[in-house]
Formats: sequence, structure tokens, C-alpha cells
Amino acid sequence: MPTRVADIELDGPLPRLDLGSATGLFALLRRGGRPVGLLRMSAQGRVEPERLRAEIEGRLDLGGDGTSPPPSPSPPLSVVVCTRDRSEQLERCLRALVPFVGAGHEVVVVDNASRDDRTRAVAAAFPCTYVREERGGLNHARNRGLGAARHRFVAFTDDDCEPDRSWVDALAAALHAPGIAACTGLVLPRELETAAQERFEGYCAHRRSFRSRSFRAPQTPPSTAGVAGMGANMAFCREWLERLGGFDPRFDGGTPTLSGGDTEMFARVLASGGAIAYCPEALVWHRHQREIAAVRRVVFGYGVGLSAVLWKRFREDADRGAALTAARWLTGPPLKAAWRRLRRRPGAPADLVTLEAWGFLHGPARLRRAGRPPLAGRGTA
Repeated sequence: MPTRVADIELDGPLPRLDLGSATGLFALLRRGGRPVGLLRMSAQGRVEPERLRAEIEGRLDLGGDGTSPPPSPSPPLSVVVCTRDRSEQLERCLRALVPFVGAGHEVVVVDNASRDDRTRAVAAAFPCTYVREERGGLNHARNRGLGAARHRFVAFTDDDCEPDRSWVDALAAALHAPGIAACTGLVLPRELETAAQERFEGYCAHRRSFRSRSFRAPQTPPSTAGVAGMGANMAFCREWLERLGGFDPRFDGGTPTLSGGDTEMFARVLASGGAIAYCPEALVWHRHQREIAAVRRVVFGYGVGLSAVLWKRFREDADRGAALTAARWLTGPPLKAAWRRLRRRPGAPADLVTLEAWGFLHGPARLRRAGRPPLAGRGTA
């Protein structure tokens, strides 16, 4: 049965929620507009404010005091959306981005060799710059978007995401800090209507945080750069991307490695002395895959991409820490998932963790299939 996804502001009267046919509630909690925690509960019909208050006060760690001031309006920022043959999702994403254009920012849509003209038609209906990249591969598209972007700060999101109202300002505020080369943010589900979406949510829920922080080497070794965030919600100072030669086109969607383009770039940022900020205020809503077969493909791809990145770090960048990270990852998560399943404790679905580990074993061979490293994709290790 579906779960109702809601957005609740705590600095004011709590709402009365009509769940309709849903049998559960997944609610983002905010204070002064700032995300501070999540509430998950079983419920049917209507949830009264009194019950919400009792659930929040009785069993929820809000993860922060919510006293951070809202981000100030940011200077112009470029938002790059890469897409291929997903015109319906692209339309929802661009609709969410329209207010940012009205505030002086720009949106660049990169059509990564769509097979028909629907992507162009959708982009033409919105205030954005449309460019086409004929070379298949998400990182080729990201590099094309970087070249078309006009501003100092460049943000990237996916066509199946809808950025929140404070997204751009939060990213820009973080990137203004000294030494910050990149910024990532919070990703939450837009809907939880199918069993596949619930399973994927269970797989990725433990990776979230509601506390701001920054990642720097050596405290965060480049081989562990995946902890910094994900490509659906990331932004960079363009001088860092240009200095590092852009995204490595051997990685991510549309290539044999299936994913990892974001993690590989985060690793190079850390290795070159840059810091990555994580800001929960920079929130995007993600539409999880609705079918379990698609979820399984995504999770398998995560394993392939991560292993390919670590193999690249070890072989091409002489990062000996990548071998230790690989050993820890390949043994740690699967064993923890099996133990939780045996003890009947909540956590990531064990079969999806196992599938990711199976994908992990394919990474080095997939990277070899992707070809030799282009000079523009390597940058400074």
C-alpha cells in the first residue's frame, strides 16, 4: 500500500493530514524552513495534529536545533540537467526550476542523444538553454553542460529530481566559504507508492544526514569520497572542475561502468586539496524507480561504478588506500545486512546489498571495457 509523503513545518500549527488510501506517513520536518528530521509512522485515514505532536515529541531525534539562519539570496548560478528520452520526468524537473530562473539563475538542459524530438520540445516550453550532446554517457553530458554554463557556480541535478525552494541559495552559500570546491545536499523521495520504491528507500535511507559538515583529506581519504554525496544533488566552483579536466567520460550512465561519475570527481577534488560541503538545506526530491527490476538495475550499477572508481584510483592515481576501501566495502555491508536479517532488525534489504556486492565484482572489467583514460578526464589525482 502507498505511503503519503508530506512536508511539515514545526514553527507553527501542525497540519491535519488526510492520507487517502495510504497506510503510512513519511514526513520531512522543518524548522524555519530548514530540514531537521524525518517522521515515519503507520497510519490510515486522517492524522490529527495531536497525534503528530505526540509522535514527534515521543520518539524522534530531530538531528539538530534548527537555529541556522536561512541562506541569503545567491549570485547567479547555473543549473545543469542532463537527460535522455525521459521527457515526462524532465518536464516535472523544469517546472520546479522555473522560480530559480525568475530569481536570475540559468538552467541548461543537456539532451544526451535522445532518440526523438520530445526532449527538445519540452525544453522549448521552459526558460532554459537547450544543448545536445551526441556522445552517449552522462559524464559527456555533464561536461557539455559545464561548457554551456555561464556562471561561476554550476549545480547538477537529474531529470527525475525536483529541487526544493531553497536549493540554489543553500548551494551557493556553501560554495562561497574558503576552500570549498563542491557542495552536496539532501535527497528525499518524492513518492512512495510502490513496493519497489519502498525497498529502494530502505536501501538508501541510512545514507542521509540532517547535520551540515565538510569533507577534507586526509580526514576523508579520496577513496571514500562516496560519503560526500551523490550526483543528483551536487554543485561545484567551475574553476575546480576546469582545473581537474572535467568529468571522466568513462564513468556513469550510458557507459559500461553504469555509475560512479560523481564519486570519481569527488575523489579528485579531495585529492587535489579541495573540500566538499554537505548542506541538508540544499534539498532535492527524487522520484524513485517504480518497478523492482529497475531498482535492481540501479543498485547493481551502483556496485559496478563504485568498484570501477576504486580500481581507477588504485591503478591510475596510485591511491593505495583504494585497496583497503574496496576490501572493507566488499566484506562490511553484506555481512552487516545478513546479520540484521538474521536478527530481524531494520536496515537495507539484504538482497539489494548482495546485488550491489555482485555488481562490485564487475567493476574492474567494466572499466577496461570503457576504454583508456582521456587526458581531459583525469585532471590532478
